Amino acid sequence: MKSLIFISLAALSLAACASGPSAYGPAYGSELGYENTKIQSDRFRVSYTGKSPNEAKDYALLRAAEITLAEGYTHFKIVREDMYGNGAGGSPISSSIGVGLGNGGYRRGPRTNVGIGLGVGDLGRALKGERVTNTLEIMLQNTGGTGPDTYDATSVTKSIRPRTFTP
Repeated sequence: MKSLIFISLAALSLAACASGPSAYGPAYGSELGYENTKIQSDRFRVSYTGKSPNEAKDYALLRAAEITLAEGYTHFKIVREDMYGNGAGGSPISSSIGVGLGNGGYRRGPRTNVGIGLGVGDLGRALKGERVTNTLEIMLQNTGGTGPDTYDATSVTKSIRPRTFTP
């Protein structure tokens, strides 16, 4: 029983260590970072996998702005946006406790059984930490449009880049 509690506390401690900011850069495999795909000459799909919804959103916008400027455009419009992952909040570890009362077995008298369950998959997710992916489909533009979905690439770069951590 003591070893189970120790293992649970160790897993939670390691999960807490994995909560710092992500390094901004390209993703390798299923790790943190960005990926982008050119759909048409002026359309791209940009994804960023981060440790929180805010980080995934900001870094996807930053990557979209970088692509916009690299392609010779000044603005981009978000045509579609999707956010998914295990960052819905709450603890990445689920546990269960069961208590049973009974009368049986080889001993006489009432018995009380207590069990604690901790899933191996839950432990793996806790060690890996929260993962959230924000995917943007953007259209590059040379004029600033109106509305909340159109961004000035230079402004986005100036406002988000100072907050990023690059190794």
